[in-house]
Formats: sequence, structure tokens, C-alpha cells
Amino acid sequence: MKYIKYLQIISILILLSSVAFAGTPEQGISNTGNAQSRWDRLSPEKKQELREMYKKWESLPEDRREQTIRNYMLFKSMTPEQREKIMKNYIVFRSLPEEQKQLIVKSYERWLRLPPVKRQMILRNYEIYQSLSPQQKEMIRKKYLIWKSMTPEQRERLRSLMRTRIKQKQ
Repeated sequence: MKYIKYLQIISILILLSSVAFAGTPEQGISNTGNAQSRWDRLSPEKKQELREMYKKWESLPEDRREQTIRNYMLFKSMTPEQREKIMKNYIVFRSLPEEQKQLIVKSYERWLRLPPVKRQMILRNYEIYQSLSPQQKEMIRKKYLIWKSMTPEQRERLRSLMRTRIKQKQ
């Protein structure tokens, strides 16, 4: 889940790289004769794709472009392994049905709305979970399934019981 924020970076990365690679679609970047020759070597389909991406780039608000550039620079500063992992996740994301993509995006948006302290707690718990043995993970999974099958009243009774036990231990 922590790589979800990079999915947007990757999609814009392609756009940004294309713009940097070709400059303005027909003319290339001034002072770089190499860009024009690269543009000339592109297929008509690729040129059209770049024109469309360039239009999208130009239509972005300035603050969004600046954020995209910062994200792109962050991506470029990552190790090749980190970038490869992000690219693989992006490819998987792109292949998902639209409903699943929407669910992921909504989950990510909920994540962004969480207070930083809550996000830190979740990340810390995730790291702890990752360090568990397969047997411990399976035990947690089974307990989660039991928890999920409980009614809200049963869950509250269990919470209350746990609070009581914790107070008794103190």
C-alpha cells in the first residue's frame, strides 16, 4: 500500500519524460538539436501520443506541475530496485479492473486524510507484522477472520473484556 502514491508519479513520469525528451511536440527543446532528431525518428503514432500527453501536461495547474516534477525527481533519486518495484506495481495496477483501481485510489485518499500519528502507527504495526513468522501471521489471520465474523455487540464485549484484563495486569 505504501507504493500507491507512486502510481501517480509513474503515470506522470512517462508524460514528463516524454516532454523532456521531445520538448514541444513539433519543435523540440531549444538549444538541444538532439531533441529534434529524436522527434523526427518517432513513429506517427508515438508523435500523436506525445502530443496528447503534452496537452495534458500544459493543462495541469502550475502547482500540480511543480508537485509532479518533485515526485519525478524523487522517483529518479530512488535505487534501481525501488524504481523497478514501483514500475512492477504500476503495471499490475494498470491491469486491474476499473472497480479495483477505484477502490485502491479511494483507500489511498483515505490514507492521506489520516492524521500523521495514525499513519505512523499503522506503518509501525505493518513492519511488526512483516517481521512475524509465517505461523504467527497465520494465527493473526485466523483471529482476524473470527473478529470479522463477530457482530458489533460481540466485538464490544470482547473489547471490554480485554480492557478489564489489561487493567488487572497493571
